[in-house]
Amino acid sequence: MRLRKFRVRAYRCIHDSGEIRVGDLAAFVGRNESGKTTILQALTLLNREHQLSDLDLCDEMSEELKNEVMLAEGDFDLNHNETRIIKDSFPNIPEIKKIKIFRTNNSPIAQYDFGDVNISEAENSGLNSWENFIEKVSNFLDTIPNHIRIKINTQFFEGQAPETEEIFRNQMAEFGNNLHVLATDEPEITIEWEKIAEDPNTNFQNLLIGTTERIALENFIDTNLHPRFVYFSDYKKIIGNINLNEYGRMADKSSIEFSEDEFDKTETVDNLFYLAELDINELEECKNSPSQLIKLLNACGKRLTEKLNPAWKGDAIHVELRLNPNNIMSVVISDVHKDGTVTNTGILNRRAEGFKWTFSFIVNFAAETQKAELKEAILLLDEPARNLHPTQQRGISDLLKNLAGSNQVLYATHSPYMIFDYAPGNLLVVELDKKKHLSRIYYDYWNADDLTLTPILYGLSRGLVESIVDREIGYNSRPVIIVETMADTMYLNAFDKFLEDPNISMNPLNIVAAYNKNSVLPLAIFYRNHGYNTFVLLDNTKESRDISTQLVANEFTKIQTIFFEHEGKALQSIEDYMLPDDYLYAVNQTYAIKLRKEGYVNLTNELIKSKNKTGVLEGLESIWNEHKEDEWENFDSEEVCRYICEKIAMNEAEFLTDKTKDRVRSLYRLIAERIRQQQNLLSNQSSEKRRKMSV
Repeated sequence: MRLRKFRVRAYRCIHDSGEIRVGDLAAFVGRNESGKTTILQALTLLNREHQLSDLDLCDEMSEELKNEVMLAEGDFDLNHNETRIIKDSFPNIPEIKKIKIFRTNNSPIAQYDFGDVNISEAENSGLNSWENFIEKVSNFLDTIPNHIRIKINTQFFEGQAPETEEIFRNQMAEFGNNLHVLATDEPEITIEWEKIAEDPNTNFQNLLIGTTERIALENFIDTNLHPRFVYFSDYKKIIGNINLNEYGRMADKSSIEFSEDEFDKTETVDNLFYLAELDINELEECKNSPSQLIKLLNACGKRLTEKLNPAWKGDAIHVELRLNPNNIMSVVISDVHKDGTVTNTGILNRRAEGFKWTFSFIVNFAAETQKAELKEAILLLDEPARNLHPTQQRGISDLLKNLAGSNQVLYATHSPYMIFDYAPGNLLVVELDKKKHLSRIYYDYWNADDLTLTPILYGLSRGLVESIVDREIGYNSRPVIIVETMADTMYLNAFDKFLEDPNISMNPLNIVAAYNKNSVLPLAIFYRNHGYNTFVLLDNTKESRDISTQLVANEFTKIQTIFFEHEGKALQSIEDYMLPDDYLYAVNQTYAIKLRKEGYVNLTNELIKSKNKTGVLEGLESIWNEHKEDEWENFDSEEVCRYICEKIAMNEAEFLTDKTKDRVRSLYRLIAERIRQQQNLLSNQSSEKRRKMSV
C-alpha cells in the first residue's frame, strides 16, 4: 500500500493538519520545534500494534476529545497484487483499490473504511472462516458417541484462531490421531473427520476470521495487508573492530560492549554481516583453512563494496573484512579514486565522525530495508544525514530515492541538500503557531514564512552553487559582479530597470552578494577559479581597501576592483549616489511611523552634515547612536533599501530626482568601462601568448 493523503487531529501539538497529500518520497521542512517529528510519529498511530497514550492527546482540545475524534487517518492506494489477494479470498466483493485507515481516541485498534464498496455486515454461514469452521467441528462433535467425546480434548476448537499455521497443523494432527485411537471400532467417525480435515477450505491459509463479510475482510487486511510505518530516529554507529567472542555471547541480547570505549548494538553488526552475506558458522569452519578464510572474507568485502557504493558520493570506497588475533573482526575502508589509485586504507573507527556516521547509516538502513519485514513498509526518518558534509548528504538523498521504489519514504529535514523534489506532496512545510503552540502542515510551501522557507530557498538556489563548481558552466557564462551587501544587489537591479537606459543596462551581468566583507575575497576567488570573468564592487572603507590589496595579491587585476566614485570623488557607499534629500525622504518615510512614539522628527541634510561624517550612512548611524536610550536601536539601511526598491517596482519613485538618476548612471558606465578594459586586456594577453607559441 502507498499512503496518498493523511490528516492528523488532536495529537500533541497538532490541532488539525488539514488534508495533506504525499508522494512516494516526501520531505517535511520546518524550523526547530515546529512539529516535524510529531507529524512522523503521528503516522505511527496507523500501525496495527500501536498503543495510544493519553499523553499523546492535544491538551488544548480537551473539550473536543470528550467526544470521539479521528486522531489520524490515511488514504491508501492498493497495488494490483494486493487487490488480487483480497479478490481471491472474497470473490463476491467488488475490487478494492483504495482503503482509508484511521484511529480514534475511543478505539484501541485501527479501523477501516472502504468507501463506496458494498460489504455485507450480516451474519454469513457461507464464509470460509474460523468461526464457521468451528461451527462445523461442533456439529461433528455432536454426532460422536458420548463415551468417546468425554475422552477427547476439544479445547483447541473452543478458543481463538491459532496465530500460526504450524500451531494449526499440529493441533489438527493431534486431534485426528487421538480420534483414530479412540474410535478404532467406529470407522465412520474417523471417515467423517477426514472429510472435514482434508477439505481444501480447511487449509489454514484459506481460513478467514469473522462471522460477517465485513469483519472477515477487516481481519484479513489486518493480518495480511495492513501497512507498516517504521520510524527511524536513532541511527546507530558501527565501529571498526568487532569482538566476535562477545558478539556470539551477546547476540540474543540488546547490546554489545566492546573493549574499546565505544558502544555498539548487536543489530548493527547483524546488518553489516547481512549485507556481506557472512555466516558466522561458515566463518568458524574456515578458520582452519587460511585459503578458504581469505576467499570467504574477500567475497564478503566485495558484496559490501558493491552494495554500499551506489549511495556513496565522492570517490568510491572499498570495504574489507579482516579477521585478526583474539577473534577480532576489523572493518577496513579504502578510498578508490577516479584514476584507480587506492589510498587512506585503515580501520573504520580511525575515520572522521561524519564518515563513520555516513557509512553506518548506509549499512543499517540498506540492511533493514532489504530484509523481508521492511519491504513495502512506509519509512519515517527523522533528520537523516544531519551533521554531514553536503556532498555526503546528497549521497544519502540518492539512497532515499532508490528506496522510494520499494518503500514509501517520508522524512524530516533542515538541509537544502536533502530537498530534491519540489512538487507539492513531495515537499511539505511544517510551521508552529507560537500563540497557540499548534503545528500547521501544508504543501503549498511557497506561502510559508521566510525563516521556514530558508532551506527550501537554498535548495532552489542549488543551480547557482552548481554554476560555481561546474567549470564548463563557468567558462561559458557572462561576467559576474561581487558586491558586499544584499542592499547593493537590490539597488543595482532596481535602478537598472528604473533608468531604462539600454546603453548601461546590467542585464548581461550576474550580481552576487557576499553578505559580509569577510566573504568577498573567497567568493571572488571561487568564481574566478571556475572560469568567470569576475569583478568586485567595493565601498571606500578601510576594510574594503584591505580586500582590494588581497585581491591583487591573488592575481586579480586592478581593473577588476571597482570602488564607488563619482566625478573622481570617492563615495562611501552606494547610497551616496543618491542626493541626500532624495535618500532622506526614503529614510523619513521608513521610520516616521516606526519611531513616532520615540520622538522621531524628519531628518534633514543639514543635520546629517552637522555630524561631519564621510557618507550619509555614517551620518545616520551617528544620529541613531545618540538616540539609543530612546529605543531607536540600530539604523537599518537595508530596510530603507527595501522601501526605495519597492517604490521603483510600483512606479512610485517620484522622489528620486533626475540628478540622482544621472549620478547612478555614472556607476553603470564605470562598471561597463571596467568590463571593456578587462576584455581588452585578456584579448591582448591571448594574442601575445599565441604569438610566442608561433615563434
